[in-house]
Amino acid sequence: MITRLNRFTGRHSPILLLTALSFFSMVMLIARVFFGGYIIHAYLVWNLFLAWLPLLFAIAAAANRHRPPLVIFWGLLWLLFLPNAPYLITDLMHLRPYAPVPIWYDAILLFSFALCGLLLALRSLSLMHSIATGRLGGLGGWLFVLSAAVLSSFGVYIGRFLRWNSWDVFANPGRLSADILAHMNSPFLMFKALVVVSLFSIVTLGAYLFWGARFPATPAVPPKADAR
Repeated sequence: MITRLNRFTGRHSPILLLTALSFFSMVMLIARVFFGGYIIHAYLVWNLFLAWLPLLFAIAAAANRHRPPLVIFWGLLWLLFLPNAPYLITDLMHLRPYAPVPIWYDAILLFSFALCGLLLALRSLSLMHSIATGRLGGLGGWLFVLSAAVLSSFGVYIGRFLRWNSWDVFANPGRLSADILAHMNSPFLMFKALVVVSLFSIVTLGAYLFWGARFPATPAVPPKADAR
């Protein structure tokens, strides 16, 4: 019984960790509303929901890794919604005093949601990295990780500073493209975008190197049995 429990927790430890941390964050938010006497930071609930979507899409892609059309379908959805996970980090900018709740409580609250978002992004990235490595090889897999980190960081920038959402790629593709091009025509805004995307990419890649060492993804192609 203990052996089976250890196997289960070892195999599903990232999901259990993410679920527990998300639950803890929600409890903190509910407690803040209860003791503060008014609703604030309610946007965190929606942002956390969006942050879980990339992981669900990555799990779906991993479950269909032997069906290329489905891998591409779920993989594109994963990449499109991936910025929603690290986007939670930018919610730290909302930290300011709101009486009667002390600011240190809000600091822990916002950080717990930001940590959820970062870890959700890392876990989903590790699953997609496994799939990419199985099809593209080791170097191709890491190039995939690098590309995903940069594109995700650019998505965070678009979401935070241009205020567009992932689904606007389908709902308002023309206005989205025009807004991005207009934004990039300004040298100052272009420099700002490069700095933000670069910093987010470095943080994502650095955190991913640590996450991959702690919670390696299941190999996309199981090793062959030794010949007898």
